[in-house]
Amino acid sequence: MNNLIPQIEFKESNLSLVGFEVFDIKQLYRRSESGELAYIDQPHRVNFHNLILYTGNAGEHFVDFHAFPVEKDALVLVNKGQIHAFDLLNKPAAILVVFTDRYLDEVSAAIDARIFAPTQFLSSYRPSFLMPEKQALSLNSILGLIAAEFKNTPMNIQYVKVLFAAVLTKVSELRPDIYHHKMNASQIKCFERFVVCLQRDYALIRDANEYADLIGTSYKTLNKLCKVATHLTAKQLIDAHVVLEAKRRLSIDNTQVQQVAGELGFDEVTNFVKYFKKHTLMTPSQFKRQS
Repeated sequence: MNNLIPQIEFKESNLSLVGFEVFDIKQLYRRSESGELAYIDQPHRVNFHNLILYTGNAGEHFVDFHAFPVEKDALVLVNKGQIHAFDLLNKPAAILVVFTDRYLDEVSAAIDARIFAPTQFLSSYRPSFLMPEKQALSLNSILGLIAAEFKNTPMNIQYVKVLFAAVLTKVSELRPDIYHHKMNASQIKCFERFVVCLQRDYALIRDANEYADLIGTSYKTLNKLCKVATHLTAKQLIDAHVVLEAKRRLSIDNTQVQQVAGELGFDEVTNFVKYFKKHTLMTPSQFKRQS
């Protein structure tokens, strides 16, 4: 296996005006069996969003070091940048929707719907949940309409966009983000600017004061917003994100602790070992052995 988590990019289809795809998960299973996608049962990082609606037999879906049970009517949301893996042992039936940031932003701008949390440490974060049967049928019907329209030539792009917006609306209805009800619009924007900076600069900056300066607010205000959204202080959220990224990298076979330490901005591997052990109560090597 490579030393790095496989980076999976969204491949544009011949439908150049569409920023998403809908397909039966059996296609992935077949491509895995052929060797084309041999990695999908191993942790791999995605550069696009995944929405997976399970429609049949039970199994698991692996997201950031946790195996979540799935069954008929389960919905799994995998955010851009997360690592996940499919269950090739049970091969649970599902419909898979993959889409880009650009398309998500484009469609979300017209509706009040949020299905992906900006960080995995939100108090409301749930990557997997079971839908009521009626809601699952409704979502399945919309996805069926999209799949049918994909087969038309020419395809009605605007109609597909409306249907995709309907998907986002239904999922948002099932999965509200709690912190949005506790903050005003400017506070939400401020917190989400911080998350964007954190995801970009976590290997360079671990000081909450520096992040506050970056986003144009005070340390006190940033701390307050982080506590409302995640029940963590800004510093605790920074450390949690660094540790999560460390775990993501350490979970790959043949990855060296020294390599991960350098990638995360630690000058000395001993400092990284102390930092990791402080937050996880185990050394990086111990984590690798158990993962």
